[in-house]
Amino acid sequence: MNRRTVALLALAAFVACVAIARWDLVEQAARMTVKQFARGGAARGKLLFEIALFAGILGFTLRVVPLRVDPRVDLTVLALAAVAGWCAEAWGTRLGLWTYYTRETPPLWIVPAWPLGALVIDRMSDHASRLLAPRLDTRGAALLYGGLVVLTVVVFAAFSRPVLTHPATVALAAALLAGFAIKPDPKAAVPVLLTGFVCVFFADLWGTTNHCWRYHLQHPNTLPRLGAGIGFGMVFDTAVVFLCLRLGKAIWAPRAKGPNRA
Repeated sequence: MNRRTVALLALAAFVACVAIARWDLVEQAARMTVKQFARGGAARGKLLFEIALFAGILGFTLRVVPLRVDPRVDLTVLALAAVAGWCAEAWGTRLGLWTYYTRETPPLWIVPAWPLGALVIDRMSDHASRLLAPRLDTRGAALLYGGLVVLTVVVFAAFSRPVLTHPATVALAAALLAGFAIKPDPKAAVPVLLTGFVCVFFADLWGTTNHCWRYHLQHPNTLPRLGAGIGFGMVFDTAVVFLCLRLGKAIWAPRAKGPNRA
């Protein structure tokens, strides 16, 4: 049995374990699905869209994560993203920046989405890097990287303005800025950031339209406010994952040998 098969089986088992651990939520979702489907009309159409989107996200995850397997790096990234994801969710839910339908602060069942998302972004950024490499020189990558960092900072500050001076917000912002500023490699970073924006867009689109979570901007819940919330999710989640990927790969990066080393 090769590594890809083992990774696929482990991934499927992990998803199954999360579902079993919160079987009460699975049963609740099933009951609501049947009830909404029976209503017909626009409600049924919206439900079918949400089901298709969720199935696509899950299938895509199972498809791309086993494409490249490095157990040491992958397990490190999984651990880092789980911890960082819990911290990010605790920050947002406890300060009232977003809420989940279960009212947990944070809900543990959402935390596994962070390490899985980190691996998806990591794998898909490989494809993005190959597509961008012929079109993006060093100067262009540096300019684009700077623009993406500025965009992330502006969106983060605007969204978290009600709690911008809170110690937890300051600590989180400092960690994300460090991930961007310490020894940056724009040519390697740009594909990761762009891939993250796209991947998180679909995840947030499902979560917000399904009323799984709601950002504080969504009061009242209008389409522009929904878009603003998703926009924050795109840059914030990507920044957290980017930090985890950089740190996880740096831990296992080969160390350069000094002149007097064997």
